[in-house]
Amino acid sequence: MNAIAVNQYIRELKISLRSICTSLLEIANRFGANQETIEILKAQTEHIQENFMFVIVGEVNAGKSSFVNALLGANICSTSHEICTMEVQKIVYGITENLTRDYHKRLAQKEYPAEILKEITIVDTPGTNSREIEHQVITEKFIPHCNLVVFVFQMDNIHVQSAWELFRKIKGKWSKKIIFILTKSDRYSKEEAQAYKTSLARYAHDEGVDSPLIFITSSQMENQEKKQESGFGELREYINTHILVNAAKDKIQDDTKTLSLLKESIEQEFNHRKSRYNADLTVRTKIKNVMQAKEDLANANIQTLLNKCLQTYNANSESTLATLKEGVGFFNLTFKSIKSIFGGETTKDWLEKLKNEHVAKLNKDINEILETGVDSIKSDIQYMVIGVKNELDNLKEIPKSAKEMFGEIDTKRNEMVYRLRYNLTDFIDKSPIFKGENIIKNKIDYSGVNIAGGMAAIGTAVVAISTAAVADITGGILTALSLLAAGGIAQTQKGKFIKQASEALDSNREKLSKELDQNLKSYIGDIRKHINEQFAELDHHLASEAIQIEEYSVLSTKIYQEINQMYSKI
Repeated sequence: MNAIAVNQYIRELKISLRSICTSLLEIANRFGANQETIEILKAQTEHIQENFMFVIVGEVNAGKSSFVNALLGANICSTSHEICTMEVQKIVYGITENLTRDYHKRLAQKEYPAEILKEITIVDTPGTNSREIEHQVITEKFIPHCNLVVFVFQMDNIHVQSAWELFRKIKGKWSKKIIFILTKSDRYSKEEAQAYKTSLARYAHDEGVDSPLIFITSSQMENQEKKQESGFGELREYINTHILVNAAKDKIQDDTKTLSLLKESIEQEFNHRKSRYNADLTVRTKIKNVMQAKEDLANANIQTLLNKCLQTYNANSESTLATLKEGVGFFNLTFKSIKSIFGGETTKDWLEKLKNEHVAKLNKDINEILETGVDSIKSDIQYMVIGVKNELDNLKEIPKSAKEMFGEIDTKRNEMVYRLRYNLTDFIDKSPIFKGENIIKNKIDYSGVNIAGGMAAIGTAVVAISTAAVADITGGILTALSLLAAGGIAQTQKGKFIKQASEALDSNREKLSKELDQNLKSYIGDIRKHINEQFAELDHHLASEAIQIEEYSVLSTKIYQEINQMYSKI
């Protein structure tokens, strides 16, 4: 082969891998993965995006720079003694030829418009036997990231100790792929060159390399177009076949494995965060269930109370109607009319008395029911509030850790839970809703009642709401019966009168049922509604977190599929 070239298949694999790594880094940043994971992903992204790197090492004046120029077929690498001994030369692609230096890092970056440099980066290092000790340290910084280490020896100087010391580090610590180059073969006969190759193989074997790859080259012959004798054709074929294909696949496989492990690390963090979200959601659901259960129980007790009130109402109505029927009989009505002539009780007086007795007894009987029945409703509401507070205590503070996903969410969540506990307690103690102020038409004077806070006001409010409804109804009965009594009763109208009285009692019965039911259930519903409003911030937080978790799950699944596809392609 006449040139080094990276095939299209490898290019496409690298592009796919870069895309996966970039997506994974975006997820890590977006969802707050720990900083260590983010930094590793950043480094991995840069590493994946880097070209295949060849590091050229060897002693000073071994011919490394001339070797690089001949290998790439361009006068790219500086061959001056000053640069070779003072700087690392990193050779990368550039639209135009350019040289920049970082004197602090002792690094020179050479940009050159050679097509192969779009895929390969060459690092030409100072000599291993340089007097500048920093040079070897700098050299070692490049080796961990390279794909191929090229050890260059001048033909007659293969025994240099500093080169073999660096070789041991590379072989033992980094396990990099290494090839050996013997340069300046044009100065020696084929027999001499082969003898030096045998000696170099023996040195390598003594260092633990059973079958060292050694290439005999001549940069001068390559430059003179003596391609068959220069040795570079065989070297390029090896690089193309074994490095840029097999080694490239190995690197991509290793990078894919690294991304897979990083994905698992983020997944573990995510699952930890998801378990916390589920715990919070469970508490919130229990709070809703407690409130619903206690509201349902209170409503059942309201219905029981209502049924008893209506039974009493029916009994009183039946008794009053029976008395009314008897009183408006022909004899009794005639007797009352005659008696009134001599100053006795008139029919109107009798009806007024009957009306007042009916209302007084109805009030007395219903209030007795309320006094004995209100405690269960009061308890239901109080247990609703107590149950909410008890469940709220299960929202434990989450210790913040920089190594946890959604760390900022945890901080905000802790602050929110603290505010919720404080605001709920303050609301229960001070909110007028517990006094039924939005239900009761006439404001109640609580000054004579021993009420320390909202919870204590519940029983008084329930009684007030109930008796207010009863007062409205009995007032209506008074009005209805008074209107009937005002006109008196003629003998021919008594049937109509009793029918109208019965209809008035039935109508007010329905009104009593409706107002008691609506007002008491509305009172409990309002308490539940206002308690739920205290959780608005938490509910918004949980809803937002649920969206994030769903978004993460979708993106995570996509990356998981892409990583599996990469494994199938390699």
